[in-house]
Amino acid sequence: MSATEKTIAERIKELEGSAQKARLEAMQVAAMLLSKESARLAGAGANADPSGELAALKARYDMLKRVADAAQAMLDKLHAEQHDVKYYR
Repeated sequence: MSATEKTIAERIKELEGSAQKARLEAMQVAAMLLSKESARLAGAGANADPSGELAALKARYDMLKRVADAAQAMLDKLHAEQHDVKYYR
């Protein structure tokens, strides 16, 4: 394995860890959103969200989703680069 292959493999490993963390947090935020929205629709408490907590959770989820998507796009690029280095250079 060449130095280039090792560098690419290390970058892939780091990025996979970051993407996994973002996906996990996004799933946790989605679960909170679902439970809070369900409670709101069931009539628990006031129907309004005066603190804006739902909006904040939705914004956080959208941001995490974008981070995970960007990380996956970079992973795809790095995997392709790794393949080129390994088989065509």
